[in-house]
Amino acid sequence: MIEVFVRSVSVYMDVEGLREASQHTYCSPGTATGLVNNVASRFKGRMLSQNDYTVLEMIDELARELPDEVRVYDISGVKDRVKALRRGVLNTPTVVVRGKKYEGLDMILELFP
Repeated sequence: MIEVFVRSVSVYMDVEGLREASQHTYCSPGTATGLVNNVASRFKGRMLSQNDYTVLEMIDELARELPDEVRVYDISGVKDRVKALRRGVLNTPTVVVRGKKYEGLDMILELFP
């Protein structure tokens, strides 16, 4: 099983927010579609940081190669935050692949040759 821990945030929609909307999982369909379609209702108009979004795209590609189930947790919510704390996840993005934890974008990049 592959577990992905990300954090979404509410953004006041100003010019900067509109520019960031190009990376928004709802406004930019077709990117990380396999993962985002399964959890889009959880984000409810919230945005992901660039690192979290990048990790979702990378894990989407990895999930196509591996037979593992992928679960995405948004730790901005209480339920998913408790799951993250139980697994020792304090920062995002974090990916747990078959029990091994990769915390931060640099460590997650180690998953890819």
